[in-house]
Amino acid sequence: MRRYHGVLTAAAVRVSNRWGQTSSGETDDVVQEIYLKLCADRARILTGFQESRPEAVFGYLKVVATNLARDCFRKRLAAKRSTVMTASLDEVGDVAAPGNDVERQFTLAEIDALLIRHTQTETAKRDRAIFRLYYGQGMTAQSIADLPGAGLTAKGVEGVLHRVTTAIRRSIAPAQGTGAS
Repeated sequence: MRRYHGVLTAAAVRVSNRWGQTSSGETDDVVQEIYLKLCADRARILTGFQESRPEAVFGYLKVVATNLARDCFRKRLAAKRSTVMTASLDEVGDVAAPGNDVERQFTLAEIDALLIRHTQTETAKRDRAIFRLYYGQGMTAQSIADLPGAGLTAKGVEGVLHRVTTAIRRSIAPAQGTGAS
């Protein structure tokens, strides 16, 4: 521990700073998570390493600690998001975006009308749900793809979003007197 604690702590500090977590308590928690993962499964991560040079262990631990710290933050972020995404894509259906401002509701109604007009295929309901989840609820393409019943990968969701968004922008551009981007 004495020899490698600095390497593990430096990795935890670097990753914590990248994730915007600068408190020492947060960094200490990440370091503890790194130690737990290194010791898990009978220290499989450590015992599986075959060093070619004595100094290689420092580089190995630096990379492993950095990846474990990133995983720690990803896990925390996923835990925060997962409470919101419990409904299947079929259950969500045609849900309008939240808000009660009259002008915003009018604009959303216009966009919704364009959305309905540009999604007149056999996948119309799915495409509208994807559009509303992404723009109305703020979900990522990956989180939408992970919903039961989506039937698409993250790239597929991004493709649907691109196609529908481009069609809506082209409809809006003449009314605004600008070209579609």
